[in-house]
Amino acid sequence: MRPINEQKAEGDDTPYSRVTPSYEARKPTVRTLQTSPSTSNGTGGTGSSAEATPPAANLHVGRGLKLEGKIQSCDSLVIEGDVQATIESGSLTVSETGDVRGEATVDEAEITGKFDGTLLVRKCLTITSTGRVTGEVRYGELKVEQGGQMSGDIQAEGLEVKPSASKNDKKADDKSAKSDKDDKSSDASASML
Repeated sequence: MRPINEQKAEGDDTPYSRVTPSYEARKPTVRTLQTSPSTSNGTGGTGSSAEATPPAANLHVGRGLKLEGKIQSCDSLVIEGDVQATIESGSLTVSETGDVRGEATVDEAEITGKFDGTLLVRKCLTITSTGRVTGEVRYGELKVEQGGQMSGDIQAEGLEVKPSASKNDKKADDKSAKSDKDDKSSDASASML
């Protein structure tokens, strides 16, 4: 048998095999998250355009799991468990068994379970027949199936809310209206003379 490092000579047809040491044979396969595919193939970023696209960042919180904290930079977030967090995601899906408490800022959301807190949906918020949303809700578009429930401070995004006039503003408006009346009455009294 030839040593492992020795190259096969040209024209040499004798087969040889690599002997794997026992300590390497017992190692489990380790999978790691990669920042970009170009770093794993050693091309240094000169790969094809398909390789240059970073993989989608998806998170699935399964049934029976509890998660607390902050979730950021997700393309897609699916919640079937119990989550208490601040969420920034592309799309949010809360399944029938999902229970979310906290704040969420997402592009799109579909609520089939429960959401309680502050929910900002830039595009479309869909509440299915079993969905329950409570708290402060802002949305671009809204779809609610029959049976779906929403309660709290609910507002379409993009509609401007006019601030209520304060007492000082109201007094100033009253004074200007009164001075207009005085001007008209003085004009009227002047014309009467």
